[in-house]
Amino acid sequence: MTSADAGTRKARKPSGFVSLLLLLTGSLLLYVSLPNLGEAARAATGEGTTGTFTAARLGCVGHGGHETCEWTGTFRSADGTVDREGVKLYGSDRDSFEAGERAAAVDVGNAGRVYGPGGSQEWIFTVLLLLAGYTVLAVVAGRHLAPPPLPRPVRTPVPG
Repeated sequence: MTSADAGTRKARKPSGFVSLLLLLTGSLLLYVSLPNLGEAARAATGEGTTGTFTAARLGCVGHGGHETCEWTGTFRSADGTVDREGVKLYGSDRDSFEAGERAAAVDVGNAGRVYGPGGSQEWIFTVLLLLAGYTVLAVVAGRHLAPPPLPRPVRTPVPG
């Protein structure tokens, strides 16, 4: 390519296939994060139905030399109107309880999980997924909706 060709080169049109993949990825990230935003916010602040978690069974999963454990049990609201079995206490581990022990907990509306009264940091991951989804969709929009760049002027060498 000569120097004259470099100044008049046109910008390539964005790949439709890559844009489709980005559109699907961004949509999936939003699909996963948006419905959980309310629960994540309530879990972060410890806002919900207060009550008591009673530990029943410890479940552990080992992967790659690391073990993750979580207690499953029952949740009963302070006023006695909510009684849920088979829920996990977020943030519990092997040494948190023995079977039958109780702890204060908050039900934020998550189907299979309750939280300690201090809340959780789970919201951070949800917000990161949401931001990633919006960013990917903004990139796709910028690729297809932004006006094409103006051609660069051809620079001619000054004799001298």
